[in-house]
Amino acid sequence: MKTLATMTNLGLGLCVVAAGLTFGACNTTKATVDTTVNFFSSTSPNGLFNSDGMVLKEQKINLFAGVAYENLRQEAAAGGGQYVSALAALYDIPSGKHGDFTQVLQRKHSDLFAAGLEEDHTAHLKMVSVLNRELVAASLLP
Repeated sequence: MKTLATMTNLGLGLCVVAAGLTFGACNTTKATVDTTVNFFSSTSPNGLFNSDGMVLKEQKINLFAGVAYENLRQEAAAGGGQYVSALAALYDIPSGKHGDFTQVLQRKHSDLFAAGLEEDHTAHLKMVSVLNRELVAASLLP
């Protein structure tokens, strides 16, 4: 029965992503869609969810980074925006520290966004890895 629940959660997650791509995502590219498909096809369903059936925080961040990568790239360079704010929320950055979060994104932009998804379908995962290190160094993450 747990397998059915896991598959139902996976199906719901795919529906949410599809709806987001259809209705809300600006600048959604084929590379972004390919990244999302690759994410789900290369991640086992058990690796997405905790024991309560909820999507793991790090998987939410990875998925969001893949879907919103180009928007994040643009907003990070500009110094903020709705996608940057959403990423800060996924990281559980307190609202009083969002300015510090945005400064990290802007200061480390070239390291975070070294490649586009068209050239490197894992660019979003590399961005998250670099961002994690930078947020720890900036004392924004434990």
